[in-house]
Amino acid sequence: MTIKLTEADCTNVTWTVVEVADGWRRSIGRGTHPVSGLPIEVMRTEFLADEELQKLNTEERNSRDSKRWSAGSGSDKGGNMPLVRVGRIPMNKLLTELAPKMREGDKEHLTWWLNNEKNAAFRTRSGKL
Repeated sequence: MTIKLTEADCTNVTWTVVEVADGWRRSIGRGTHPVSGLPIEVMRTEFLADEELQKLNTEERNSRDSKRWSAGSGSDKGGNMPLVRVGRIPMNKLLTELAPKMREGDKEHLTWWLNNEKNAAFRTRSGKL
């Protein structure tokens, strides 16, 4: 049987790495459910380049904070407003936290998620979107 578990449900598991590939690691956790006491087995996939991605975001955020959003992107010269990168999000977070809400039609979820202070490391600019 497959059920959705929260991170809190997986506090009593022991993790074993089963697969490592370019940029990610997959682990299996075995233990007991903290409430029901039933045995559980969970799988997690971790994005290993997360620190590199956050470092890139921090560098870009530091270099752009004193400038306008579109500075140097063509709009300064009377052109149309270009697309501006506002963040870099690891694929695992996109697929697990953001994509389900976006599929449900929540068009504002990505903006809300990026504006959340705990996700500031994934922004390439300070402030609010």
